[in-house]
Amino acid sequence: MPRTTESFSQRFAEEKVCAKAEAIRKRYAILSVFDKFFYSFAFCLLLISPVNAADSVSVKSTQRTTDIFNDNDISLFAAYVTEDLKTSCRANTAITCELNALSQAALLASLYQADTSRKVISALKGSEYELLIGSATITDNKGIQELRLEVSAQWRGIILNDVQLSLVLDNNITNTTEQIATASNQLLSQWVESAANKQVFSAEYLYQFLGASDYANELKVPFKIGDFNFSRQHLFNDPLKDMLTRYIHKDFALAVFDVYVYPLKTSHSAEIQSQNELLLEQQDIREISKALGKNALTMSDIYELESIAGLQDTRVFAFEATLQVNSEPLFATQYVYVKNDKVVKFSINAPARITNNLIAVAINAIAVPSESSLMKQVRQTYVHQHITNPVSAAP
Repeated sequence: MPRTTESFSQRFAEEKVCAKAEAIRKRYAILSVFDKFFYSFAFCLLLISPVNAADSVSVKSTQRTTDIFNDNDISLFAAYVTEDLKTSCRANTAITCELNALSQAALLASLYQADTSRKVISALKGSEYELLIGSATITDNKGIQELRLEVSAQWRGIILNDVQLSLVLDNNITNTTEQIATASNQLLSQWVESAANKQVFSAEYLYQFLGASDYANELKVPFKIGDFNFSRQHLFNDPLKDMLTRYIHKDFALAVFDVYVYPLKTSHSAEIQSQNELLLEQQDIREISKALGKNALTMSDIYELESIAGLQDTRVFAFEATLQVNSEPLFATQYVYVKNDKVVKFSINAPARITNNLIAVAINAIAVPSESSLMKQVRQTYVHQHITNPVSAAP
């Protein structure tokens, strides 16, 4: 499917993301309260039917179905089919189409059956990923019936993977509902395998698809910073959060040096953005400290480090905080500077008197990616929006 970075940049504004999410739900989420009641009612009839009561349903399967109904965090939505499929059904008099054949609950049940590793389900839980599935049964004039699924994996309303799948129903299965469920399971198994091979729900796939920075190959970090040794890296599934690199002290396992690298979000100066990032950190620390009592927190103002040996042309801002917990101090020292179009933030649970002499070493050893096509367009859109919609100052 054709895509342009320009169309994506609009969707990073929070209000546009929320509006898009609401539109998706209105357009695609066809499972209403009535649908859910009807499906539950049908399932109960199946349980008490003399034909099926003997061996079709076990206590475990009943519990699993209940769990599926209760799992509201999975962003899977029963979707209306595309206009192309509707048009095809109307134009071809030799076929009969039943559109939107599967409910959200039925699709969830099929996904649970198909996704044995639970990787897709995990990706859809409490995240900004969504899976939209349109469904239809198509019967030709010879009585041959097939199930067609239109599966669209999305992130913040941006289509990452869009496919159509179809399968002829198994005539060896006498019950039509079971025929459709079996076909749905098989088709979603195919899709899950394909999505896993393409790594559709990975941060790397998302970044490459959107045209974000290539942190895996372009971010350079040292193997050690003073006595802190490299531990691991994590790429967030959000191009505005990007990469975390963690270092652990060689002698004290609880001493952590975290390095965050992520893009500047606006066209403000490096000085303003550096201080704004630290103000947000201070706000979080104040919220945490409220539970510990009024006098538990000691925190400095934000200040600029000056005369750092071995460091030139880089303005570094910092603050330090101490939380008193059960007579034991917990330290938090934060540093921020800007390189190219990236914010680099150090978060260390050690006092500044220990960490200040490590900053120049860390900064000189870190190389950040250049500006991505995605963020270039995002910033241009941000500037354009503020020029065309200026904020009025209060009189």
